[in-house]
Amino acid sequence: MQNYYQQMPPAGAPPYQGYYPMPPQLTPKQLERRDLRKTANGLGFFVLTYFLVMQVVAIIIAVALRYTGAVTEENQNSISYLLQIVAAVLSSLVAVFFYRIISRRRLSDNLTKSHVPISLLAPFACLGMAASMIANQLAALFDQNISIFDLKNTVDMSFETKSAPEMLLCIVAVSITPALAEELAFRGVFMNILRPWGDAVAIVVSAVMFGAMHGNTTQIIFAFLLGLIFGYVDCKTNSIVPSVVIHFINNFYAVSTDIINQNGIFDSDTVTALNIGMIIMFLILGVLSYVYLAKRDNKVFKVTDIPSGGAKSELTLKEKFVACFTTPGIIVSLSFFIFEMLMNLIPEEALENALMNALG
Repeated sequence: MQNYYQQMPPAGAPPYQGYYPMPPQLTPKQLERRDLRKTANGLGFFVLTYFLVMQVVAIIIAVALRYTGAVTEENQNSISYLLQIVAAVLSSLVAVFFYRIISRRRLSDNLTKSHVPISLLAPFACLGMAASMIANQLAALFDQNISIFDLKNTVDMSFETKSAPEMLLCIVAVSITPALAEELAFRGVFMNILRPWGDAVAIVVSAVMFGAMHGNTTQIIFAFLLGLIFGYVDCKTNSIVPSVVIHFINNFYAVSTDIINQNGIFDSDTVTALNIGMIIMFLILGVLSYVYLAKRDNKVFKVTDIPSGGAKSELTLKEKFVACFTTPGIIVSLSFFIFEMLMNLIPEEALENALMNALG
């Protein structure tokens, strides 16, 4: 076996003063795996930092406002929505900073590489909303079935509004800023940085992290499935505009439905009929969009594993997934989000009883 750390100079060469260390040369496959792992590791810590900044900023500001007496019973909903907006904006700045550090490129280079005509944007949006309707039902079905294990998603995802200004703030906080901030982070930054190793690995890994970050059973499944759609349409159009549009429509549909329910704008039978009608409409539009896109381009639904630029990859798709999901950054982030999900499955009463028992 060749000893890389005790190599003698070749014949005829000037003599060296003793031996010197020479590290082994890596193969192209090993170099590609190393670069992918290094990138995925940084992206894993990026997602965790993005999430923590969003949460910590909101908590710090909320505590400061309560300490100064700025929060009252009348304005607490408005303050809550304002905090969500501020946290989303600051976390977006974190996304931009990490992009510069990891990729050493300008973020604008990867956000909108091409113009998306309405003839593509509209059918992709309809297809995305159809997928959203299906994903929502799958997530609800999962939540219903975990009750047999005495588990329940304890996260309150309803939106309380009492006035028109609160409704407007709620729409901005829940529909507009998440669509911009999260798509910037997960498709603009995370996915685009991984695309040099192929669209398939970039879409799936970014979708897994996007779903996991939501931290509860309902949204993890829902967000993962939507993350696949968001990543797919962005890769096909080379722009994050389609995913921003779909994300906004999906969130706006959810928040507007909740506002209608809470404020009694329509009776329950009318609301149910409207919801069913909207679901059917989106599904029909999704099918029509699928047919239109397939006829327009028979390769539109194929996702390639070929790296950008058409370069040959030494790694198989499985090896790429293994390289990504075995890095410390991804493991730490996923572990944190899984722990959060498990905590959200435990009722508050059970947590309080466990705490009281621990304290004696």
